Amino acid sequence: MKILRPLLLCALLAGRVAGQTPEQMFQKGNGLYQEAKYPEARDAYETVLHNGYASGELYYNLGNAYYKMGNVALAILNYERAARLMPGDEDLQHNLQLANLMIVDRIEPVPRLFLWDYWDAVKNALSLNALAWTTYAVFLLIIAFLVLVALTRSYALRKVGFLGAVTSGVVLLALIGTLAVRMSDARRTDEAIITASFAPVKNSPDTKSSDAFVLHAGVKVWMTDRVTEWIKIRLADGKVGWVEQNQVEVI
Repeated sequence: MKILRPLLLCALLAGRVAGQTPEQMFQKGNGLYQEAKYPEARDAYETVLHNGYASGELYYNLGNAYYKMGNVALAILNYERAARLMPGDEDLQHNLQLANLMIVDRIEPVPRLFLWDYWDAVKNALSLNALAWTTYAVFLLIIAFLVLVALTRSYALRKVGFLGAVTSGVVLLALIGTLAVRMSDARRTDEAIITASFAPVKNSPDTKSSDAFVLHAGVKVWMTDRVTEWIKIRLADGKVGWVEQNQVEVI
């Protein structure tokens, strides 16, 4: 599986981790991965994460390391985390699909309105970093148009500047709205992956409760409620039940 080298690694240009910068540790992990030393590569990537540095590329490469080690659940977990930051990456989506084919359970999602698919395609067309930079670029473009309006004496150029500023303003508002939604998606805490190899899903938050169904490692769930050490989950097909907290990990 292809690894990604740092492009816009969040905060990986400052600070030191175990005598090395986070970027150096990330590159060390990449080198270990290319040498097929997958546990060591995983440890290098985890070291960077545990010291407060993260990026889509880092989660993606960590997912690859877990996949090579045969831990599909943790591979999917990290691919899902990477997808929040760079949803349009084709290699990532390909690897996530491959990993999902290896899980035991087959969950058929409830059909939804096609407009939601179009909206997801539009909002996820750019990575979070690229979307932020695009928003900033459009803001600068508005400033340039306003300067043109203020400084030029030509009616034609002032008209161009005014129309350009208005059009860019509309685009900026759309981008800001999309960026806000994407940032909210990246921070959401209601999605999780089943990490236990065998997870009985109960009808109520009690070990003595009857089993509603059983899940296996790698399944994506949505958490809707919590009672002490129990989590109420919902599947993509609409089924609900309760699992113990230690059987899932939040994306």
